[in-house]
Amino acid sequence: MGIFRKLFKPRKDPRFYPCKGAYLVIAPYTAHGKKVEILDISAGGCAFIYDGTKEELAESGLISLVLDDHPYLDTVDFVTASDSPLPAAQNNSVQLRRRGIEFKWLGVVNRERIKDFINRISIGCTP
Repeated sequence: MGIFRKLFKPRKDPRFYPCKGAYLVIAPYTAHGKKVEILDISAGGCAFIYDGTKEELAESGLISLVLDDHPYLDTVDFVTASDSPLPAAQNNSVQLRRRGIEFKWLGVVNRERIKDFINRISIGCTP
């Protein structure tokens, strides 16, 4: 099915893969948010892996982008594009899930900040 999507509905924005140190914080999962590592990112959204259930993150709707433990862009609205369980490791009782999100309307300033964030974290991009 993925090949048909690539042929008939190409991605609007190219996808980039981050170096270490790029995270997003999902709020208000906990008092301080839930910090997860970014798998891939584009100007339109990103993907990450988290532990827990879909319902735990369903109430959120806000993320912050973090680079080297410093907030880079706060309160980015998003909607979930996909959320699916990953196959469990044999000795792992934690259920991991992969979630793809789309950024909601950002405005010109935040869109430029996300593009700058992508340039700073992406493998092969120069800071």
